Formats: sequence, structure tokens, C-alpha cells
Amino acid sequence: MVAHLRLWSFVPPILLATLVGTVATAVDRLASPPGGLQLARAASDYGSSSIRINEAETTPPYPRESVDSDDLRVRVSGPVSRIVSQSRTTDEYLYSIVSPRTLLAVSGSAYQQSSSNVYSYVAKFHPVIASDPERVLRLDPDLIFVSSTARADFVSLVRNTGVPTYRMFTMFTNLDQVAESIRAVGYLTGADEAARNEEARFRSELATALGMRTPGQARPRILGLGGSACYGRDTLFNDIVEKLGGVNVGAEGGVKGYENVGSEIILRWDPEWIVTAADPGKSEQARARLLADPAIALTQAARQGHILVFDNRILFSMSPFTLSLVNAMARELYGKPHEAAGGV
Repeated sequence: MVAHLRLWSFVPPILLATLVGTVATAVDRLASPPGGLQLARAASDYGSSSIRINEAETTPPYPRESVDSDDLRVRVSGPVSRIVSQSRTTDEYLYSIVSPRTLLAVSGSAYQQSSSNVYSYVAKFHPVIASDPERVLRLDPDLIFVSSTARADFVSLVRNTGVPTYRMFTMFTNLDQVAESIRAVGYLTGADEAARNEEARFRSELATALGMRTPGQARPRILGLGGSACYGRDTLFNDIVEKLGGVNVGAEGGVKGYENVGSEIILRWDPEWIVTAADPGKSEQARARLLADPAIALTQAARQGHILVFDNRILFSMSPFTLSLVNAMARELYGKPHEAAGGV
């Protein structure tokens, strides 16, 4: 029986990589509107949001097959020990589940210390950067993970060699889908037990964070900002806010996906909280820039000291690392007196 796992989008901004990682980083930036890039296409334009895996108990456990976001069947003939990851999102999933020694290549963004959640792994194991097909194929990989936002020519070239290449839908809009994709990655890599443990950890910590709001407590009105773009409905941020018991001000204002909004509109919406991001150590500068705008300075969020500035690594992850954002927002909203809330 083929299980259907519904996967959608959250869109993480990626900083420009070093020259050697330019191609990989450019691919990731296709999914980066919060950093100022406009989302030109709907999530459905990046392929199927259904990930289909065969989880039936069979002996032997191989071959394993899955249908990816391009509706192509990917067949893994046996255990894998040489894995290539082409995007920030697949990097984060794989490092959460498989042995880091099995990752031979990763995205250029993995090496960007200010924005990478997996920098400690790449600094220790030094995988190469999956910047072009030739470099990837010289590694003789067993399995390649690419993002649904990846360049079609890159994907076509590696697929034509016969190497199993799984194009993972990475436009998440739902925390449950993030959890479900853990199981899908574990199935393909053969790391079933590690994936089950990681999914259980994710769901347990998520439940704890979502339980911090006192029943009957007023719903906080929250605006998420990435540069001049705000988060509307059909985003992972929207799902996080709603599950935390809040109101996503952007969605309330009619925004779908990610749209640029002016400060006058923000003042009219008058959010109680503003959530944004900055490089590590730059939270005060980011907060000061917002407060320098006269309209934003008049919002309830500004007047009550409710502008939360998280590291880029926290706000823009779309993987098991998304828990960092959920936990941080829950602590700020419900875990301590509001007057003490500040940046992370």
C-alpha cells in the first residue's frame, strides 16, 4: 500500500554563497521571498505536493520506491552510504537522520555560518559543494536529493545517468507535513529507526511548545516580516502562528504567500507582535531599523516592546530545525512576562 504524505511550503531565504557554491545557492534563492525576493509562482507550480512512499513491511526491505514531486518513480536498489544533497532543506533533513559521514556533497548554503543550521557538520566532515552535475557524479553517489525548486537542467542531467534522484517537494505550509517528510527521507535512505525517533522527537517537542498557551488566553496578533515582505496564508509561518493560538496579521489582511507591504499598511493592521530576522548578533540593528520607520513605531508591537528578532537560521528553516522557531515564539508569547520579551 502506498502512503500519501501531503507536503507544502515554507520559503527560506538563502544568503549568497561563495563563488564555488553559486549555482547551489541560486537554486535555493528561488524559494526566498522573505529576504526581499517575490514569490512569482504558486507552490503547486513546483511539482506535486504528494510524496508517496511504500511503507509496507516486506522482506527483503529492498528495493524501495517512491514517487517524487515530479511524479517520477525513484527506485533505490539497496542500502545507501553515499548521499548527495543539493539544497538547504534537504541538507537539514539528512543531517537530522543519517550519519553525517554518508553525506558526500551538500548545498553551498550549508557552509554559510551565519545562516546554516548544519555548519558544525560540514566544518567537521568537509563534504564538497553540489554546485554542478559533473562534480556530483564524480562522487559516485548511491542517492541524490534535490529540491522541487532546483534547476531543471541540473536534475535532468543527474537523472539521465541512472543515479536515483529524488526531487523533494520543499514548499511546506504545514508543520504536520514537515514531520511527515522526516519519515519519507528516512524510508529512502534506509534510516527508518532514526527517522521514527526524529519524527517522535519533533512531534513531542512541538506538542510541548503548542501547549504553553493558557486556555482562554487572548489570541496574540502577529505579523511576520522578511525585509519588506510579510507572511500571509499558505505559508509555514501562518501555520505556526495559528497552531500557537495566534492570529497571522498578514493573512488577516488578505495576503496569500509572500507580498511586499508598506509601513502605512502595517500601521493600519496594527499588530501586537512583529517577528523578523537578522544575522547573528545583528538583532538590535534590525530592531532599530524597524523602529526608525515612524509608522511602524506607532504600532502596538513597537510601543509594547514586542518586536522579536530571531537569527536567520531560526526564522527561515523549513525542516526539523523549524522547532527552534516554534519554541522561541512560544517562549516569547507565553513563557515569560510580555514586558520582558526581546530578540533572540
